[in-house]
Amino acid sequence: MVSLDTEWLWPKENHSFYDIEDTNFLVNVKWSKDHEKDYSELADVYFQCAYIICREVVDSGHNNVKSDMWFLPSVYMFRQSMELAIKALICRTINSKHEIQEIFHRCKHNLYELFELYKKSEENYLEEFELNWLKDYLCSLEIVDENSDLFRFPFNDDFLSQYRNKFLDIPDMGNNLLQSYLLIKKCLDKGNNSNIIEFDKNRTPEFLQFANHGIGNCYLWDSIASDGFHKQVVGYSEAAEFLFCKCDDISNEQKAYPLLFLHRNLIELGLKRMFYKTIEHGVPKHIFYSKRKSHLLYKELWKNVRPMIEYYVNTRGEDISPINIVEEQLKELSSIDKNGDMFRYPASYSFEYKFNNKDIDLKNVYKYMQAIFNFLDGCDYEFSEIEDYEAEMAQYHDYW
Repeated sequence: MVSLDTEWLWPKENHSFYDIEDTNFLVNVKWSKDHEKDYSELADVYFQCAYIICREVVDSGHNNVKSDMWFLPSVYMFRQSMELAIKALICRTINSKHEIQEIFHRCKHNLYELFELYKKSEENYLEEFELNWLKDYLCSLEIVDENSDLFRFPFNDDFLSQYRNKFLDIPDMGNNLLQSYLLIKKCLDKGNNSNIIEFDKNRTPEFLQFANHGIGNCYLWDSIASDGFHKQVVGYSEAAEFLFCKCDDISNEQKAYPLLFLHRNLIELGLKRMFYKTIEHGVPKHIFYSKRKSHLLYKELWKNVRPMIEYYVNTRGEDISPINIVEEQLKELSSIDKNGDMFRYPASYSFEYKFNNKDIDLKNVYKYMQAIFNFLDGCDYEFSEIEDYEAEMAQYHDYW
C-alpha cells in the first residue's frame, strides 16, 4: 500500500520523468531482445493487471463508478494481453524477422488475422472445439474493436447508436476475456499449462455480452450533449491509482508498463477533452477536425490547447509559469513516448527497443504524470465554468 494524495499533485519546475527520489520504487526496465520472451512476458503482466482490476470491479458489487468506468481500462488491458501473446506466438513460429515485421505492420491490432497467421504453423496445442471457440470469439471482438481503441477513448457515435442504454454484463465479458487469453496462453506454453482453467464450451463466443439490469454491470450511457470523456477519464485515473497505491498482488516491476500506459493515455484524454470545449477562444474548428484523433501529445494536442489556456489565464491576470512547466514536461514525455505505443509493446515494428536499460522511480513517474493530468483536469473544469457562463451571456443577449 502506498499513501499518496494524488489529487493534490501539481507540476513542479525542473521535475523530470527520470528523477530518482525513492529507491524503494526503483525499477530497471531491461528487455532480453528475445522477441517471443519479451512479448510473452509483457502479455502476462497486462493480463495480471487487467484481471486484478476486473476482479476489484466484480467484488465491489454495486459500485457504479467501478462498474461503469474502471471496467473500461480493464477490457482494454485484457485485449492488449491477447495481442501481445499472439504476437509472441508469431515470433516463435516465423523465422524471418522481415516477415514478422511485415505481419505486425499489416495486421496491426487485428487479433483474428494475427491468430490465423499463427495457425498456419505446424503447432497444434488446442482441441478442435477450443480452437473454433477462440476463432469465433476473436472474430466477434474485431467486429466492434478492430483498432483497439473502443475502450481507450469515448465511445463513437456508431457504437452508441447501437448500444446506448444497454448494460455490458461484466462477469460474462470478464470470463470470456479470461478464457480467450488462457487458450492463447495454452499455445504459448505448448499445451503444458497446468494452471489453465477448465474450458467452458457452453460460453457463447461473443465479445460483447449484455445484461438486462445495471446492478454490477457497465451502463452504456452518455448524454447527447456530453463530450463523452468523463467515463474514460475517471476510469483510467482511478484504475491507475488503485494499481499503484492499493495493489500489492503484483510487483512494481510487473505493473510498470501497464501503469505507464494508463497514465499516458489519461494525459492524452485530458488534452483531447479540451478540444471539445465550445468556448469563444477554444480550439478552432479546422484544427479540431484535423487533430482531435492525433496521439502526438506535444506537437499536435498541447500546441493547440495552450493558446486557449494562456488566453484565459492572461485575462484573469494569473501566473502563466505552470503552463510553461507543463509544456516542458509534455516535451519530455513526448520524446519518450511520441505515439502512445511505447508502453504497449516491448519494441517497435522494426524491433527497435527504444525504452531499454532504463532505471525509473515508479513513484516519481506516477507523481510526475498524475501532476500533468491534474493540471489538465483543472483547466477542463475552468473551461466548463466558462462554457456555462458564455452560454448564459449568449442567452441574455438573445433575450434582450
